[in-house]
Amino acid sequence: MNAGVFAFFFILVGSGQWQLMSCRRVHSSDYFDPSAYIEDWTLDNENETLHLPSSYLHSFGYNHSWNGYSSNEDGAKLRYYFGSRSDYKEWPLSEGHKIFSYSWYDPSKPTVIFTHGFTGFPEGLAVVSVVGFFIEEGKSNVILLNWQHLAAHVYPSFVNSYLNWAAPNAIKVGAEFAETLLNLSKTGLDLGKTHLVGHSLGAHIFGIAGNRISERGVQLPWITGLDPSSAVFDMKPAHMKLNPNSARYVSVVHSDPSKYGSSKELGLVNFWPNYRNRGPVLQPGCPAGRHARFSSEDLCSHHRCWQLLIDSYKYRGTLIGSYATSFRIWKNYSKDERNADVLGLETYNPVAKPGNYYLITAGKSPYGLGEDGL
Repeated sequence: MNAGVFAFFFILVGSGQWQLMSCRRVHSSDYFDPSAYIEDWTLDNENETLHLPSSYLHSFGYNHSWNGYSSNEDGAKLRYYFGSRSDYKEWPLSEGHKIFSYSWYDPSKPTVIFTHGFTGFPEGLAVVSVVGFFIEEGKSNVILLNWQHLAAHVYPSFVNSYLNWAAPNAIKVGAEFAETLLNLSKTGLDLGKTHLVGHSLGAHIFGIAGNRISERGVQLPWITGLDPSSAVFDMKPAHMKLNPNSARYVSVVHSDPSKYGSSKELGLVNFWPNYRNRGPVLQPGCPAGRHARFSSEDLCSHHRCWQLLIDSYKYRGTLIGSYATSFRIWKNYSKDERNADVLGLETYNPVAKPGNYYLITAGKSPYGLGEDGL
């Protein structure tokens, strides 16, 4: 059997220690990037890929072959909820239209589609909280874009997993999801009543989807970016990330700018809760000091955005921002000036004054302070 010829690429990581970075079959565009020394490989001649042994994958909480994500099992899926988080149907993106053979869609209601960020999954706190709220509220058709395997911590290092796995996958998922939305619109989904809510990397997935759809002459009505990721995407061109033109109305909540979240004005309107001029923002109630990267303590401010979003719907009119061209100007505003142009986090307002909205919140739910937070 002709196994083919593979090229292997290593880097020196220590005295006498070499780390495998990638390999590919010569004359093929299929790359494999384990970022770790691998043995006991299995060759798939037909697909020109190499598969890791399951023992290695399981040690990192991942149980699928690293040959891209073309399989239905590994790829992104749409999860449609029937009144509770435990009652759902789920299909790969290419089969999402199957939901319309069930009594799920209520055309009189808007549709909310949520997606998670790096290391997110359906039972993760962000998904449980946001999806759970919209299901319980009962005012929307609720969908989860579940890309957990593509967002997973698959390498020994969180940083490598983010940079070399999750972030590139987010770009691909965004492009695929654009096609999915267009297909769903042909089979029954009213895109004009669809609200996309993405956290962290998920914000860019929806931004990319919106950008791709707009190139086809269709504009999504509303994307909410919850602390969109900064790493990788801050340097990307506008069409490869969330931007103010990704939808008719793009609202962004920046709860951890200059750290996990972006400090760029990625929305038509940008909410800056508890902002300060220098350094990362520490949201009230989050632990101060240095913490392990990607620990729950270190991610506290990054996760506050979706907590604020939920409270903005639970306690409408309490999480409102005041418009100003900069934080320095807002800080010196009089009370009347702060009340001149205000906007709620939960408000869909495509004719709102574009720019920055600042507010102060409490350190625990209910977070909204109403006019006292202006």
